Amino acid sequence: MEKCRYCAKIRDEWDCHGDECRSAIARALRRERAGLPMVPEKIRNEVPPGATTNEVITVLSRQRLRARRANEDRRKLKQMNDEDVG
Repeated sequence: MEKCRYCAKIRDEWDCHGDECRSAIARALRRERAGLPMVPEKIRNEVPPGATTNEVITVLSRQRLRARRANEDRRKLKQMNDEDVG
């Protein structure tokens, strides 16, 4: 038994979740064709309740840095794909 990477339900190797799972797979394939990760990386709320201002700033700066790196990687990938086409 493992977790389906598209609909996040527990399934065995031969089990299908029907229309819900198929639509999640279709969304993942559309994302892949657009150059995005197949499964979106969700930004989790990493700020603990009752956090100090310093802790909030630290978490937000870490998230911003992570997003910046992902954008740079996406730009490089797009540039390489554009050079291959051209």
